[in-house]
Amino acid sequence: MGGRSGGLTEQRRPPVAPVFWLTFTILAVISFGCGLIGLEQYLGQNPDLGYSDHPLDVLYYALQLFVLGSPPLDAGGPFPPILDFARFAAPTVTAYALIEASRLLFATEIKKLRARTARGHVIVVGDTLVATTLARRLRLAGDQVVTVPSRVAETGPSPRVAGAARDPDILRAASVGRARAVYACTDDSAANTAIALAAARPRRNGPTLAVYAQVADPEVCAALQARLLSAPNRQGTRLDFFNIEDLAARHLVSREPLALPGARPPTIAILGATAFGRAVLVELARHWRIRDPGAPPLPVEIVDPDAGTAVTHLTDRYPFLTRVCKITPHDYGLDRLLATPSDGPVPDRVFICYDDEQQALKAALTAEQVWPGEPGSVVVRLDRLASLREAFDGGDRVLDELSGTLRLFGVVHAACDPVLIGDDLVERLARVIHERYVLDMTGRGESGPALVPWDELPDRLRLTNRAQAEDIGRKLRAIGCTLSPRVGPGREHQLTDDEVARLAVLEHDRWRKDRAAQGWRYAADRDDEHKLHPAMAGWAALRDEMRTRNLDEIRQLPAILADAGFRIVRLRT
Repeated sequence: MGGRSGGLTEQRRPPVAPVFWLTFTILAVISFGCGLIGLEQYLGQNPDLGYSDHPLDVLYYALQLFVLGSPPLDAGGPFPPILDFARFAAPTVTAYALIEASRLLFATEIKKLRARTARGHVIVVGDTLVATTLARRLRLAGDQVVTVPSRVAETGPSPRVAGAARDPDILRAASVGRARAVYACTDDSAANTAIALAAARPRRNGPTLAVYAQVADPEVCAALQARLLSAPNRQGTRLDFFNIEDLAARHLVSREPLALPGARPPTIAILGATAFGRAVLVELARHWRIRDPGAPPLPVEIVDPDAGTAVTHLTDRYPFLTRVCKITPHDYGLDRLLATPSDGPVPDRVFICYDDEQQALKAALTAEQVWPGEPGSVVVRLDRLASLREAFDGGDRVLDELSGTLRLFGVVHAACDPVLIGDDLVERLARVIHERYVLDMTGRGESGPALVPWDELPDRLRLTNRAQAEDIGRKLRAIGCTLSPRVGPGREHQLTDDEVARLAVLEHDRWRKDRAAQGWRYAADRDDEHKLHPAMAGWAALRDEMRTRNLDEIRQLPAILADAGFRIVRLRT
């Protein structure tokens, strides 16, 4: 993306190797020509040397200049200046050609050696658009990148390990034991999962290895994340799964929040109930809820042949959508939309989210019904066609009347941000916990330094929320439960009073241990400056109002998980 996206700016470097090749090719031609002319002059001036000055013989002698073996020169000089130039320039060309041939001959082995001896590097598995984009951005950030193609390959701009990514020996050849991070980005989600699990084996020595696997299906990705959070921690490794559409939607909405067109909430239109379109709706709802908890519902219209089914599925998975948004599905496609008269009000923001880029471009250019006219108000998903940006934002301004309205958005480019990929499920649950806290406190009319958006929250409070989120899986295991994504019909477990009490004790014990590690101690009155807190007492000695607060927080756990698209289920024993 360009400057609007806030991402890394790519600076194209001029190709060095072709310049050298062209330079030495020209030098070879000039050397050969000078050799012909110089030898002809030299032989004409020295007929007693006994060498023929026949054109074919002179041609042969000139060619021998490149191998330091032209016989007429054995008699010594003086030579014509033009021949002096040729007899030094020609061997120089030969030397360069030998060096270049050796480099090409041993390039593969050198790259393999660099990959095997790398340390603190990043491994990117795959040769998809996601893999190449991510590898490029990592290099721009200063990381050493070792690429592992999905299929057998020998060439590339960075150290590559030849072979198929599914081969278990390939990761060892890429020196995974000394790597800093691994990204599995092939076009096969199952293969990515297998690669990530193989790379994330527990290790005792060295820094923590971060392993990320791309999963194309957002529901499968959520299920894997839920299993991961419920499983015990892996020693020395940090494993997570990510979905491109979800990451891109978070990037888009966080960078370009909704603007109020007046006293009323903005109206939103989403064309295409694709994975990206659904993710955009969820992110818009989250931001709208936090922006003003007392605001009226956000009007959203979804146009897609399966819009009704998609909305039902979304509201089942994220129950808060029915409270935050007023969603109107339109069960028809683009052709019917284009045939609909455009005499009604137009939406304030439009998101064209079709997976088919040709269809997305057609909607952007022909659907006058969704042209609000505000700068950047129509966001069009384009990945491989993102080069068309110049038609809207620069160059000859081919579509000048729309150049300020359309906003081309590359999902892959936006999502391939290493920082964004690093925001795992724990980070997202921590945000949801904080959002619920802000909504609860502001609903009671309270205020305080912690009642701010997540991005403005002090690091100390962020760490507190992350620690609480990270411990959810452990506490649920203690009562025989686990997390599951809210996908389709399922039997959600309702926490009993005894389970609520046990979870509250576990959470309080975790909180005390965490605070004690930071130097906090018990005191009857709270003193943040001296790290004294009355809640540092054991559960039995805790004040009634503090126990009640902890119990209430646990009772809110199902709602917190529902906001993140998960539910609590009982494990069969």
